[in-house]
Amino acid sequence: MKSVYDEAANLSSSEEDFVIAKVIHTQGSTPQKPGASLLVKKDGSTVGTLGGGCVEGDIWFAAKEALREKSGPSYKRYYLNEDIAARDGLVCGGTMYFYIEPIIGQGSKREIPAMISSAYAGEK
Repeated sequence: MKSVYDEAANLSSSEEDFVIAKVIHTQGSTPQKPGASLLVKKDGSTVGTLGGGCVEGDIWFAAKEALREKSGPSYKRYYLNEDIAARDGLVCGGTMYFYIEPIIGQGSKREIPAMISSAYAGEK
């Protein structure tokens, strides 16, 4: 997760728009646990992971749409039940909850990634 916030701090200082998607809750067997993060840039490139597969692909698409539409934060829930898991080739069968936060334009939200990155580095 440190690499996500390091990149977010870099993008914030250059005023480039991006999205941070984060696993905020899980139930049952899931590919990632709360705290896993994915940063999506305007060009579609990413830093971090939410566990890969179709769920990460859907979140990536939602992040790209949020950048395109310049929309606000959103919340998504994915049920990875046995039927869906078997159909889509997933190995997990739990539920994942995601918070998707676009960082668009100027504003105080741009300071947060730098503060988190500094905290990881042990700075005040």
